[in-house]
Amino acid sequence: MEETRQLLPFEKDLLEYVRECCMENGSYCSWRYREWGLPSTRDTFWALRIHGKLFRNPPAADRTRRWLESELPRILAQGDPESIFYTYVSFRMLKIPLSMEPDWLTPLSETLLVENPNILETEGRIRACWLWLVLEQNASSALPLIRNRIGLQLEKWMSDVQNGRIMLDLPTWGALIEGHRRTGRFPTPIQKHIQDLYREPDGGYRLTPDCRVESMECLWWGTRLDRRYFGRNTQTCTILEEKVSSFQARNGGYGPRPGAIPDLTSSGMALDVLLTARKTSPSKRIF
Repeated sequence: MEETRQLLPFEKDLLEYVRECCMENGSYCSWRYREWGLPSTRDTFWALRIHGKLFRNPPAADRTRRWLESELPRILAQGDPESIFYTYVSFRMLKIPLSMEPDWLTPLSETLLVENPNILETEGRIRACWLWLVLEQNASSALPLIRNRIGLQLEKWMSDVQNGRIMLDLPTWGALIEGHRRTGRFPTPIQKHIQDLYREPDGGYRLTPDCRVESMECLWWGTRLDRRYFGRNTQTCTILEEKVSSFQARNGGYGPRPGAIPDLTSSGMALDVLLTARKTSPSKRIF
């Protein structure tokens, strides 16, 4: 993966921050030097993704692999779609084949289709459904019956949003659009109108249509949706760079909000936004 492309100053600083987050066992932790810091599959996923986006090899790939292998039985037993997703894609980024049972995704789907969840449960299940669909489309065995059931459930939630029965935050709205698309459904004019409700005049994105809280996650989802699905390129590269730079810390990482302690998730999202603005990362990835 290693290339000779010269890294930009912000990329060098970011890469240095990420490598400082690498633990002795090869895992990654945003809070490594804080007493509550524990490694996670989420942090490890984003650290590997940043290395990949910058075409650099992670410094402890063998140790990272061994740590992921040691965590895999526990993660599968817990059945959390998000942790499984981060682990599965991390193996893929390390170019390590992951041997799974042909029907391993079926038990994972059982918690996704529950009648009448409350709004917080709905938001969690929308995100879990999207991640399940990503896994299913990249697994060795397709599960069309379950995919269709999830597609119908996503269609119901989309109808609830479009008819004003529920309001989602931007990350959940993004997961709904992504899941909707992965089941063969395309964005509609009313969905484009809903996307407009999350935009800010200065080029940012708000958490919900009636809440003007901004975050790196909102900026990541907003730019991702506009460019992938709604054919919008509402911000210039300069505007996006100025937006993202307000989230940068002195150690090269990026925080969830301006002035916040940096973390690997926000740092990975910041890099995605900047590379999208510069259109320097065209390679196809599963996420």
